[in-house]
Amino acid sequence: MLSCTKLNVAASLTLVTLISFAGCAGQKPDAAAPSAGAAGAGATEPKSDEPRAGGEEKKPAEPAEGDEPAAGDKETRTTEVIQALVQENRKPVRECYEKARKQIPDLKGTMVIHFVLDPEGKVKEAVLNVEKSEVKSPDIVNCAVAVIKKIKFPPSSRGMETTINYPYTFNP
Repeated sequence: MLSCTKLNVAASLTLVTLISFAGCAGQKPDAAAPSAGAAGAGATEPKSDEPRAGGEEKKPAEPAEGDEPAAGDKETRTTEVIQALVQENRKPVRECYEKARKQIPDLKGTMVIHFVLDPEGKVKEAVLNVEKSEVKSPDIVNCAVAVIKKIKFPPSSRGMETTINYPYTFNP
């Protein structure tokens, strides 16, 4: 009789475990947020002045009437999209770096610009991430911030703000 009770308990626990896993089987796992500076899966390491992007979504905004995405829609303003736009506009930042090197010949390292995109794609805030930056020259920082503020980013398909820490790596 005792062995039947143990068998019933073991069978019950197995059944409960299977049911709880079955309940999760239809769900997609949450995407891991890329770490600051991660360029995304499969991306190559950037060359000296080629920056990498890392971003995260937060603060849902009120979508325009009739503009609400269907549940389960994926964000179209991805880290890769943001990275491509910033890389397309890196030449002016590199020129600012080269100009600053004339005054500081051994200037090199990483400069991380922290910026926030509003749901419409406008740069809400752009500043130097002092803690993550080695290069802190005001001329280069102001130049990078001005360049980023001019970029036309796509709107968030989910009505979300996007926070980015974008590293520029400068080597002579």
